[in-house]
Amino acid sequence: MPSEVRLERLRPAEVDAALERASVAWVPLGALEYHAPHLPIGTDGFTAHGLLTRAAERVGGVVLPWSYLTMGTLRFPWSLRFERELVERGIRDTLLQLADDGVRVLVVHTGHAPLDLIHLVKRVAAEVEGSRPGVRVYGLCYLELNAALHVGLGTDWPVAVDHASTLETSWLLALEPSLVALEGLPDDPAAAVTAVYGPNPRFTADAARGADQLEAAAALLADRVRTLLAGGPLDAMADLRAFVADYWPEALELEAGGDGFRVRNPGDVSRYLSSLSLELDGRPIDPRSISLVNDSPGEVGEPIRAVDLGPESGMYIRRGQAARLEIDGRWPAGVRSVSLTVGLGGVTHDTLGWEAT
Repeated sequence: MPSEVRLERLRPAEVDAALERASVAWVPLGALEYHAPHLPIGTDGFTAHGLLTRAAERVGGVVLPWSYLTMGTLRFPWSLRFERELVERGIRDTLLQLADDGVRVLVVHTGHAPLDLIHLVKRVAAEVEGSRPGVRVYGLCYLELNAALHVGLGTDWPVAVDHASTLETSWLLALEPSLVALEGLPDDPAAAVTAVYGPNPRFTADAARGADQLEAAAALLADRVRTLLAGGPLDAMADLRAFVADYWPEALELEAGGDGFRVRNPGDVSRYLSSLSLELDGRPIDPRSISLVNDSPGEVGEPIRAVDLGPESGMYIRRGQAARLEIDGRWPAGVRSVSLTVGLGGVTHDTLGWEAT
């Protein structure tokens, strides 16, 4: 049996022994969020903690209890969200206290996977590392490990990340099978289920596959942490760049309709827009006058101005969704060409075009 690594279960002498084996503190972030009828509200916390526990059993160190202090949850019942400043302070204060207690490597991993949170985690990790000489801090999300491992690459499902669909359900079946109620889902593979972003997992989830993916992700994370313990280099953005490049193959679509345009996601997985610039007939439009609105179920449904977009303040357009592109006042008449450049995932960009026929 592996040694106990869960901090809340250890007495002080046992904590000292665990850190003597490896001076690592593993910090899991989760969420309390609606995950359709078949999964528990704490799904993201269970997956975050389960992955870190498996990695820690390979390397050593201590795993903290998971935190539900997060942001970016879907607008469904029992989905708690907090102000960005509070979330950032909670992460920062936790990491600083662990560093000041003498821990050499800090790993903060979120099982709740909005890109704005991931970018925030990475920024805070880098800032804490810069403020504490000799301490290494690695901020990540499981989707990055899955991308590095090519989970689902070349197929529609399972992919590197989903919400309450094949991947998350398979992981929960591996971690906490008594908490999964597949019978609560429609007995129809083609049925659409609110808050399931992907196929109906009643027909696609697999506990064995979930266990294999968890073990592979834990092994990769353990290797990364051994590199940090040895003082080696680690590019904290590399896996996120690979995720965007490999798992978002379909280009967004710019479609005309009514008196304006919409940005549509034709792919099977969500897209995160982190910037936006617009030209009409070759003329740049002031970003302060441009907004995107995604009023699909579960989304905020409020305009987000292009000038306010960024890696930590983007907008999701999930599978099958479209967001309205708005200009203050109204679209000018007689537009013959539209060029829209969008940031993707905070790591790259794409340009969409439209020409009048």
